[in-house]
Amino acid sequence: MLATFRQFLSIKERVPERNIPYYLKWVSDCYRFFNLSEMTPLENHQRAQFLTHLAKNHEDWQVEQADRALRLYEYFLSKTKTDQNEPVADLSGDWKRLEDKTREALKLRHRSYSTEKTYILWLRQFRDFLKERDPLSLKGRDLQDFLSQLAVEKKVSASTQNQALTCCFDNKRS
Repeated sequence: MLATFRQFLSIKERVPERNIPYYLKWVSDCYRFFNLSEMTPLENHQRAQFLTHLAKNHEDWQVEQADRALRLYEYFLSKTKTDQNEPVADLSGDWKRLEDKTREALKLRHRSYSTEKTYILWLRQFRDFLKERDPLSLKGRDLQDFLSQLAVEKKVSASTQNQALTCCFDNKRS
């Protein structure tokens, strides 16, 4: 799995070749630290615990590099798992109802038409990313993966990610 991750870092993320061995080392060390299979996604608290452990005897820049490596690896794992999924049934009706509920909620909050269009645009991008999976079966991890995809593949700014998060999160609460 780490060999494929190496290719991902080199091609998709364009990590400098000289840094790739360190990224692989951080991921490998973390999984050894928890005695986990490299196919198992880390929980956020596990990543935080490993980084706290690293901070005891490593420089800040190394801890930041390890954090970036682990986040990229989490994204890589989620992407690998998603790519292997079979196409799902057409749930466009459920997504349409979610769009309608979103519009209704935004109108009740007296949001502008341009805000409504922005929310709907992000909702549709989120739907497309999830390959129209049932909106009732979504988890927080799905939103994390969507935001990671925006950062890694689309190279959007932090403020754009924040806008997507706000739109998608407000949606789930509506």
